Amino acid sequence: MNKQDNEELLNQGLTQKEINDLTQKGFTKEEMLQAKEYDKEIKKGSNFISWLVDLITWFIS
Repeated sequence: MNKQDNEELLNQGLTQKEINDLTQKGFTKEEMLQAKEYDKEIKKGSNFISWLVDLITWFIS
């Protein structure tokens, strides 16, 4: 991976450690960006589920 790709990944929110780890595992730049987006979507879903559980718990109590 060249320096320009590395800078682009850093600008997209990946840390240098994440970039190094994923590079060692054989991920391409595009795969790294997809993995980061997937992680964001998982976190959104997790937050929604947590909020929903809190709401249901509040209704039950």
